[in-house]
Amino acid sequence: MKYLVPYDFTPITRSALEHALSIRNDIPGEIELLHIVDGENDREQAEFTLTGLISSLPEDQQDEIFGKVRVGSIYKDIAQEADEGDADLLVMGTHGAKGLQKIFGSRAIKVITSSNTPFIVTQAKGPEKEIELIVLPVDLSKESLQVVSVATNLAKRFNAAIHVVCKAESDEYLSHRLRNNINWAKMKISDEVDYAVVELKGDESLADEVIDYAEKHGADMFAITHFTDSILPQFDSFTQEMITNRLELPTLVLSAKQVSDINSNYTFIGM
Repeated sequence: MKYLVPYDFTPITRSALEHALSIRNDIPGEIELLHIVDGENDREQAEFTLTGLISSLPEDQQDEIFGKVRVGSIYKDIAQEADEGDADLLVMGTHGAKGLQKIFGSRAIKVITSSNTPFIVTQAKGPEKEIELIVLPVDLSKESLQVVSVATNLAKRFNAAIHVVCKAESDEYLSHRLRNNINWAKMKISDEVDYAVVELKGDESLADEVIDYAEKHGADMFAITHFTDSILPQFDSFTQEMITNRLELPTLVLSAKQVSDINSNYTFIGM
C-alpha cells in the first residue's frame, strides 16, 4: 500500500499527513510526501525542509515515510507522480473556509479529475477518532455507484459501517431507477460490512441533507464519485460542497472519468 500526500508546509497539508498516518494504523503502507516547486532553484531548500519535517515526527511514525520534491504544477504533476510512483491512495488537503469553498473546491476537483488514483480529501481538522461510519450518497446515475467497491473495501479494513443515502423520488419511473441503483449497491456491500439504506426526504439540496445526516449520526467520512455528466445538475458544485463540508470530515472521492464501468473494483484497500 502506498499513500501519496501533496505537501506545501501549510496547516491544511499537515492535517492531510495526520489523516494518512491515522489511516496507516489500519492499512499499513509507505507514505510519500510530495512537494512541488516552480523551478530547480527551489529544490534544495524544499528537500532540506521535508527532511526536517520527517525527522520531527515521533519515531514510530517515521518508518516508511519519505519526501520528494518535483518541479512542475500541482494540476499536472500530482497525478503524474501518483501514476509513476504507483500510489494507491492520494490524501490531499483543501480549504473549507467560509466564502472560499468554491475557489478551493474547484482547485481540488481539477487535481482529482487529472488522476487515476482514488483520493481522500481532508480539511483543517485532523483525525479525531477511528473511522466507524461512512456516508455514501447515491443518485439516479450509474456513475454514482462507482465508489461503492472502494468504500466497501475501506470499510472492511476499518470495521466500519456504510450508510447509503439518496434523495426520495416521487416519480414512479425515477423511483424505480433509484431502487435499481440501491439494490446494486446493496449487492456489492452485502456480507462485506454492516450497512443501511436511507431515503432523505427534506427540501434542502442533496449536499446539505447528506451533511446534516452525517452530523446527526456521527459519521466519520463521506464517499462520493465525482462526475460532470450527472443527472443531478451542477455536480461539480455537489463535489465542492462535499469536500469542503462544514463538518470538515474527510471525503473519499473517485473520479468517474477514469473508470470504465460500475464493476471496476480498486482492490488496493484489501492489500
